[in-house]
Amino acid sequence: MESLIAAYERLLAEVARDLHASCGALSFSPGLGGPVETIRTGTAPPAAGEGTRWLEMPVREHGDVIAELRLGFAPGIPLPDPEQQRLAEALVELAVLLTRTRSPSLPGAEASRRILAVTEEELQRVILDIHDGPVQKLFAASSQLEMMDSRLAFIPDEMRAPVEASLARVAALVQTSLDEIKTTLGVMRPPEFRRRPLVSVLQGLIIQHQALTGTLVEWSVEGAPPPVSLPAKIALYRILQEALSNAYRHAKADRLDVRLSGDNGWVMLEIIDNGRGFDPPPLEGPAGTEREEHIGLRGMRDRAELVGGQFRLTSERGHGTRVQVRVPGYA
Repeated sequence: MESLIAAYERLLAEVARDLHASCGALSFSPGLGGPVETIRTGTAPPAAGEGTRWLEMPVREHGDVIAELRLGFAPGIPLPDPEQQRLAEALVELAVLLTRTRSPSLPGAEASRRILAVTEEELQRVILDIHDGPVQKLFAASSQLEMMDSRLAFIPDEMRAPVEASLARVAALVQTSLDEIKTTLGVMRPPEFRRRPLVSVLQGLIIQHQALTGTLVEWSVEGAPPPVSLPAKIALYRILQEALSNAYRHAKADRLDVRLSGDNGWVMLEIIDNGRGFDPPPLEGPAGTEREEHIGLRGMRDRAELVGGQFRLTSERGHGTRVQVRVPGYA
């Protein structure tokens, strides 16, 4: 438990520092984390400090507060905006999940399912950071290169040719980097999970994949699959995204069949490719692979299991690959 407390202390200190809070407290409901109840950081106790303004961010489960992040801000320091508050709450949810995994007797299914939504939110923060940081700097560098190129007319001819060639190579590298980043960010961008139905977000992903790769994807929906929870929708989307990417990058498939259906309250997703196939590693039990190159396969399995679903992968060299996922729906 000492290592867990130390981890919470570092987490709280980092959150307080990033949000410019002078002090803070991370509290868990009684019994959630065993002896861990409240972790504190900062220059003032969480109940004192003249002129300190307090921001309380509770985490709820089934209407009950299971944890709370409380931050104090000195006079003149602005409070975090809503986006910063959501990210701080997401970190508290991760801490709650960690506590539950250290206490297996506690009912943690709901927190485990919420981790998908939390991870998605963190992913979008990374996307924004890349867009507002490296992308903008690359644009600035490209502009500087264009300005330097326009000034080449004022230097002697014998010096111009090698400089022009160097500038052209650098400009090409910058533009290629920008194009690759924009393509990656486009793939990772969220498809408005909360607003759009499952069929719409999956179909949009397939259309995007076909446009980017030229791969033919046959898409079919059988019957009326029941609606699914937000975490299950995210899980199915990311599993399909990984399967499509694997079929294109590794299996060299040029045709896929993607089928969505419903059966007795379950939603089934099946992805079949005509690629070269492979010998699948074991994903379950003591022999389950932990090799780095299999992280994508483990990720698909774990996403399905986090929402109470099932994952199955079958493949054979020369005969393509089949991915089957089923998750519970709700009436």
